[in-house]
Amino acid sequence: MNTQSISIHKVKLMLYFLLAGFVLSQAYRTVGGILSVPLKAEFMLDSDRLASVIGSFHIAFGCLQVVIGILIDNFGIRKTILAVSPFSVLGALLSAVAVSPTMLQWGQILLGFGCAPAFLACIVLMARHFSGKQFSIMYAFALGSGSLGLIFTSTPTAWLVGQFGWRSCFYLLAFLSFLTWLLIYFGVRGVDSALAASSLSVKQKIVVALRSISGYKALLKIRETPGILSLVFVIYAAFLTLRGLWLGPLLVERHHASLVFAGNLALLLSIISVFSPMLFGRLDPGPGKRYVYLCIQPWVLVIAFIVLAFSQQLWLSIVAIMVIAVAAANTVWQLADAKEVYPQDMQGRAIALFNTSLFLGASFMQWISGKAHDWLSLQGEDMFTSAFLMTAFVLSAGITAYIILRRPARRV
Repeated sequence: MNTQSISIHKVKLMLYFLLAGFVLSQAYRTVGGILSVPLKAEFMLDSDRLASVIGSFHIAFGCLQVVIGILIDNFGIRKTILAVSPFSVLGALLSAVAVSPTMLQWGQILLGFGCAPAFLACIVLMARHFSGKQFSIMYAFALGSGSLGLIFTSTPTAWLVGQFGWRSCFYLLAFLSFLTWLLIYFGVRGVDSALAASSLSVKQKIVVALRSISGYKALLKIRETPGILSLVFVIYAAFLTLRGLWLGPLLVERHHASLVFAGNLALLLSIISVFSPMLFGRLDPGPGKRYVYLCIQPWVLVIAFIVLAFSQQLWLSIVAIMVIAVAAANTVWQLADAKEVYPQDMQGRAIALFNTSLFLGASFMQWISGKAHDWLSLQGEDMFTSAFLMTAFVLSAGITAYIILRRPARRV
C-alpha cells in the first residue's frame, strides 16, 4: 500500500477522473453490438469480415497492455495516459469518416491504442492505495462504474443511429474523449510523485523500461500463471463477443426485433454490468476458496451459450443473455485470485499480463465466432448457432485448462 502524502479523498477524486476514460473505453469496445447492423449494410460485410473489423480494437488494446504497464512504472500514470489517449480521438474521427472497411479497421486499431491505458491506470492507482478486501471492493466499484459506457452503446446509440446515422456516434465519442483528456490533464496531478523512477532522466527511464520486459519471464515461470491466463482469456471474451458484436444482429436477424429494441436490451445489460461486479466483490469467497468457486461457476456461461445457440424464442434468448451478463462478472474473483498468487513486487506486471490475456481473448473469440459458420457447417442452422456453439466450446477449453493448471500445490 502506497504511503505517499496524498489524501485518500484526492486519490478517489483522481480515480473518478481516470474512470471517465475507462467509461469511454467501455463504450468504444461495445458500440459494435449496435453499430454492427448498419455497418454490415453499408459496407456489405459478411460475418467473418465484421468480426475481423470489430476485433481489431481488442488486438491493438491487448497487445499494448504490457507496454502500457512498463510505461506507467517508468513514466507514471499521468504522462502515460496523456501521451497515449489522444489516439482514441484520432481513431474515432477516422471511424466516423470511413468510406471502406479498411479505414474502419484502422480506426478501430487507433481506438484500441488510445484506450489501452484507461483501466490499467485505474488499477495501478487503486493498487497503490488500497489492499486486501478494500481493493476487491474498489475494483468492483471501478468495474461497475466503467459499465456506464455500456449505457451509451445501448438505447442512446440506437436512437442516434436512427436520427443522425451511425457516424454521429463516433463524432460524439471523439468529442467526449477530448473532453476527458482535458479533465485528466487538469485534474490528475501529483499522482506519481512517489514513483521510484521519477528522478531518472528520460534516457535512463527508456533503458530501465527495456530491461523490465525481461521481468515478465519470471511471471510466466510461476506454476499457476498458465491456468489463470486460460480462464481470463475466455470469460470476458465470451460476454464481449455477445454484447459487442452479435447482440444487435441476433435480435434483428433471428428474432426480427427492431434496432431500438436491441438498444433497450443492451441498456438492461448495461445496468446489470454496473451492479454485478459489485455483487461478486461482496460475495468474494476469500483466499483459498476462490479456486473451487472458479472451477464451478463459469460453467453457467457454457450452458447459457448453448441455450442461446439453439433458442428460437425471444424470451428464452433474453433470459440466456441476462444470465451471461451476470455470470461474466466473475472477473472480479479472477483478479483477486491473481493477486493471491503473485508477490507484491510482481503484481503490476501480473495485472498488465492479465489485461493482455483478457483483450487478446476478446479478439480471438470474436474472430473465431465469425469463422464458426463456415467451419462447423451445421445444416439448417443460422450463423448465430455456430457462433455461440463455438463460444461455448472455447469457454469449456479455457475453464478446463484453469481447473487443471491452476490447481493448488499439494502440501507435503
